[in-house]
Amino acid sequence: MSHRIKLIKVVPLLVIALFLLIVDSSIVDAHSSLEKTSPKNGEVLEVSPSVIEITFQDPVILHSESVKIIDGTGSEVQIKETKLSSQDAGNINVALESKLKPGKYIVRINVLALDGYSIKEEFNFFIQKRASVEKDMDFKLIRSSIRDGEIIKGSPDQLELWFNHPAEVSAFGLFNDQQEVIKTKIPMANSEDPSHIIIPFSEELDQGTYQVTWYASPSEVDKKIFSNNKQGVFYFAVDEFSSLSQGAGLEDRGLIWSILDFTFELKQIAYWFIFIGLSLLFGFNWFHTVVTKNQFWHYQSLTLNILLFIVSALGITLMVIYQRTELPELSIVEFIQLKFTWIPIVQFLLLSFGFLIKKIRLFLFGLTLLMLPFVIGHASYPRYGGYVTMAISYLHVLSVSIWMGGLLALLLKPKSIKNIEWIKTAGVPFTKWALSSVLVIIFSGIAMTLQFLPSFSLGSLFVSEWGRALVIKTTLFIILVVIGYVQRKTILNLSSKFDHSFFVRTRAEVFFGIITLFFAASLVATNPGAGEQGVYLEKNVKEDLALDVEVTPFHVGQNTMTLQFQEDSTIRNVSVVLSMPPNWKVERKAFAVDDRTYKLTGNLLHAAGTLKMDISVELTNGKEIQIPYRIVVPGETRFNES
Repeated sequence: MSHRIKLIKVVPLLVIALFLLIVDSSIVDAHSSLEKTSPKNGEVLEVSPSVIEITFQDPVILHSESVKIIDGTGSEVQIKETKLSSQDAGNINVALESKLKPGKYIVRINVLALDGYSIKEEFNFFIQKRASVEKDMDFKLIRSSIRDGEIIKGSPDQLELWFNHPAEVSAFGLFNDQQEVIKTKIPMANSEDPSHIIIPFSEELDQGTYQVTWYASPSEVDKKIFSNNKQGVFYFAVDEFSSLSQGAGLEDRGLIWSILDFTFELKQIAYWFIFIGLSLLFGFNWFHTVVTKNQFWHYQSLTLNILLFIVSALGITLMVIYQRTELPELSIVEFIQLKFTWIPIVQFLLLSFGFLIKKIRLFLFGLTLLMLPFVIGHASYPRYGGYVTMAISYLHVLSVSIWMGGLLALLLKPKSIKNIEWIKTAGVPFTKWALSSVLVIIFSGIAMTLQFLPSFSLGSLFVSEWGRALVIKTTLFIILVVIGYVQRKTILNLSSKFDHSFFVRTRAEVFFGIITLFFAASLVATNPGAGEQGVYLEKNVKEDLALDVEVTPFHVGQNTMTLQFQEDSTIRNVSVVLSMPPNWKVERKAFAVDDRTYKLTGNLLHAAGTLKMDISVELTNGKEIQIPYRIVVPGETRFNES
């Protein structure tokens, strides 16, 4: 009965993380960006392409159903070959069996990221012959009386728009920097020039920035020639520039609920079971093999060993099941050939043999742990360091296992030995290993964080699941270090007076340790890129003008971008093109605040993910300088990442 009572005190610690499974279930599949496709999404081609090219930010893994092309009738187009480029494992080349007939085509993509996530994308293109030049003419705005990015003196009475053909403006809006509607009169066409639209203002404009939004279509007579309607947005300022009112950042759902907002799906559950089970299983057996030299195996130890084996095996099984549900169309043979299938199977076999063969148990359990970075987490991504980061990741997991598994084993004191004797026999030698493990955890954790997040803020961490898990894990780790420090002092005193408090604190360490492992598992299951924010100058580009770029606030919504040139230059104007796959693109003129400072305001950060920004600087001598940037917007819903 006493064995059961002691075991009952420990078992709840192993399942304490389960209460965390009630947290919110936002699905997170953002693990690689679709950078570009050829043809582009929505592109109209005159002739059939011979090869379709798809490029991801990171290397991907193909299978037989990775790319499908569907024609306008719903039939699948025959593909000659789908392969990865030998120079870039993120570049997919799809060779067609024959030329495509005129019509609409949909390209469906289903590939695997390096961490096993299924990436699903879709884009379309058209093939059609040009019937006439007129039919392809593009209805558009050619100029306005107040230009985009212009600061005018005094309040204007009206705004004038000129289109390339007679037009009808069916909707028009003018908004001040507080996003309040400014009253205007009904847009009307100039009687002598129907392509010239005049919008009188009903009130005087105060100082500050204004947003113009319009929606226009070709006049009724020309709709047969111009099939496309147009809408546009541009900005101007009266007397001085001002930032548009900032939209709300995160939806305010309460601090605690926002912090505990974690994904709840089958793969995450599998990761939690694998990470917690394997870590504790290895560390528990390491303690008995290395620290106590297998002298103190008893009923409780054997029972807990079986329980940890079951938890690990269950996690591995769930991961394989999840992978199969993501790729049901693959044959069993091809499915098993994927590393995300055969590695977990090998891990299960190693665990089983290790459980049966005591002499090589620790080696086999360690080998099982060593295989984790190959199928779980982000260390295998080249942009995160590849094999070097994988080695650091393994040292990190190994140290966590030794520390947490050792604490769990230390807590299960054999009934036949006194408390003070157990502390001397097992506690004293374990403290040396625990201290070494803590140091490795600290340095490896810092190294991986800097590798995964080259640029971030506290705000960007809290908008991402990975960032929240990191903050919580770090906080719990600090608590564990403090408790461990007190424990070390107690052990050095070796007084029987403190033996009871020693085991109380050990239970507290295990308690916090199990929860820490839960959040550590969340780190490997979620996307670190969702916590990154930054503006990066593209590599291998000569920068002729020294420029600092600042975006505030750095989240989706209304933003202000400041372009600060560091040297005096004779600049005529600055324009910025922001784009994000598959087809979002805006071009804006920057406001000249002074000789060195240019600003933009409005909805600049379109969505969480990676934006491309091209800054074009025109000098008074006619020279034009292009400066390309990449903007990473924090957030869990990655617009161009799957």
